[in-house]
Amino acid sequence: MPDFTVDIDGMDALGKNLGRAVDNIDQAIKHMQDIGPDSIGPEDLDEACADFKEDWEGGLRELRRAVDEMKGGLDQAMKGYAELEAGLTDSLKKMAADVGSGSANG
Repeated sequence: MPDFTVDIDGMDALGKNLGRAVDNIDQAIKHMQDIGPDSIGPEDLDEACADFKEDWEGGLRELRRAVDEMKGGLDQAMKGYAELEAGLTDSLKKMAADVGSGSANG
């Protein structure tokens, strides 16, 4: 019989790490927006720097969306496991009560 366990604490820690990753990405995006290639040098260099900045900001935003989606999926999974566990606990308590009342009457 396969052994299936869910490490809720590990999932919670992963969720916190994903939250920190989102915060770090947000800070990086803010820092990128605060930097401007106004007058680094020749116009070609300024344009190249602006393109680089734009590409990195876009990539960071895509990364943030992906991390948000992972965090949302993880949160849903944790909620599902919590609901399953609560349902199993209730069922086992009901079964125990039914067995207890059946043996008392028997």
